[in-house]
Amino acid sequence: MECKNETFENMIFDCLENDYIQCVFKNVDFSKCDLSNKYFEQCTFFHCDFSNSIYSKFISKGNEYISSKFVGTNMMESRLENVSFKECVLRYSNFSESYFNKVSFCDCDMSESNFIRIKKLNKVNFDHCKLIRTDFFETKLDKMDFRTCDISEIKVKLEDLRGLIVTSYQAVSLSTILGLKIID
Repeated sequence: MECKNETFENMIFDCLENDYIQCVFKNVDFSKCDLSNKYFEQCTFFHCDFSNSIYSKFISKGNEYISSKFVGTNMMESRLENVSFKECVLRYSNFSESYFNKVSFCDCDMSESNFIRIKKLNKVNFDHCKLIRTDFFETKLDKMDFRTCDISEIKVKLEDLRGLIVTSYQAVSLSTILGLKIID
């Protein structure tokens, strides 16, 4: 079943069995919902709460998430295409084994999240994001630009750093992965 061109506002989402196309969600509480295998396309989410929800194998195309909260959200094996996250809190979220194509994260806090074994990172932009203690284990970061991000204590395999774009200060921080001790 498909829901199209609807507006949902100030409600607790009841996890219906629909796909959602060109819908607007304002102040909607999705927390603790199971949205696995759901499809959302060209939807806009303002100030929504997705905390502790399950998005496993979720498909998100052309959606925009603004000032929304995803604390502890499980998005494992999801597919995100042409999606933007602006001023969102995504702490402790799990994106492992997901597919990212043309995804933008701007002014987001993604600290202590998991991007483990990401299947594809194509045209993904991290702009002024907190990636503190975020786990990128077995995820190739080639051509990713983290220069405006806080990448303190990120977790990554040495071979996955090849091609990552960072500032000189960040490079010194990443030297701990090599086991280097830098003394001035």
